[in-house]
Amino acid sequence: ITYTFTSWTSDSMLLMPPATASDLSPLYRISVSLNLNPFSPLSCVMTVQGGGSPSAPVIGTVECLKQKQKHGTLMMEDSSSRLKNVLWNTSSPDQWRWSCNDINLRWDCRAILEDGSPMCICYGCDAASDSQLATFIPPPSDASPPLPAAILTVFPDGHQHFDHIVMSALIIERKRTLS
Repeated sequence: ITYTFTSWTSDSMLLMPPATASDLSPLYRISVSLNLNPFSPLSCVMTVQGGGSPSAPVIGTVECLKQKQKHGTLMMEDSSSRLKNVLWNTSSPDQWRWSCNDINLRWDCRAILEDGSPMCICYGCDAASDSQLATFIPPPSDASPPLPAAILTVFPDGHQHFDHIVMSALIIERKRTLS
């Protein structure tokens, strides 16, 4: 199933189901804010909620210091971890591993499409399966506006890890665009 990220509004974007779905409600709401706590460095907080409303349940929160992304924190499923302990590069800058709450994923973002968009492929990496779970295609980082919508395709085996796929894809794209 292919899902589309809406354009950024003043405070959020949504992950929408295909136009042909029986339920057209947003699956996730993604918002970003600044943490202006005077006792800590300026940081950016990304919140992912299940559903489209600002009062929807929080799936996860990522807080990144502006310059030191590896010092960021992830709060997901009632646990908090440093980003560097949850998401890290493997053999190349475009390959990632995600390990959070016993969910292990492998992302490969080395493929580039004709329009310059990266194509990130997500695989399961547990003992039972190393199958493709999802693909994520963000807009090309050097394209002129209007940018195409980011697309997330989740395969049947990936739906059980949907929250982790969405969180990891968003964090990887943030890291990719800031590097």
